Amino acid sequence: MIRFLPAADRIARPWKNGGGVTFDVASFPDGSTLDTFAWRISIAEVASDGPFSRFEGIDRSTAILSGEGFRLAFGDGPVADLRLDAPAFAYPGDLATDCTLLGGPVLDLNVMTRRGVYRHRLRLVEGECIVEGEAVLVCPRGSATVSVEGARIILHENDALVLSAPHFHCDVPLWLAELLRV
Repeated sequence: MIRFLPAADRIARPWKNGGGVTFDVASFPDGSTLDTFAWRISIAEVASDGPFSRFEGIDRSTAILSGEGFRLAFGDGPVADLRLDAPAFAYPGDLATDCTLLGGPVLDLNVMTRRGVYRHRLRLVEGECIVEGEAVLVCPRGSATVSVEGARIILHENDALVLSAPHFHCDVPLWLAELLRV
């Protein structure tokens, strides 16, 4: 299965906590809500400092698509700086998480999986790739060509591709979310 998800088709909606705007890229099962998804991928606009929405029982990874980045603070616990072209950062979605911008608005990529149902890995890939389970590719900027199952698909900035094929090739770095049943 190959499903193309153009960025232009996404509809903005408020964050769960109302503090920003998000665009759903893909979720499973289709038609699931914020309370019922097994996995969810979204792109969010972060325009000001403030708390992230909490998601009980969810594991989460975030990567920066544009902007200088932000600092995430987890109560009295650790602090993480996320920046453009840096590796994704994984954390429990049920922790209280405060965000401080490092230099203006940011667009970020979020992957969330329901703990005990799915697990995920978010990473930048280029060239030949082999994946387990389902995969969602997101083009962070410019355009990219993805070759899969004899097809060549062009992705533009923030376009996505859902694949169940185990092997593909991409000509520039793309974000890959690997989604695996537990």
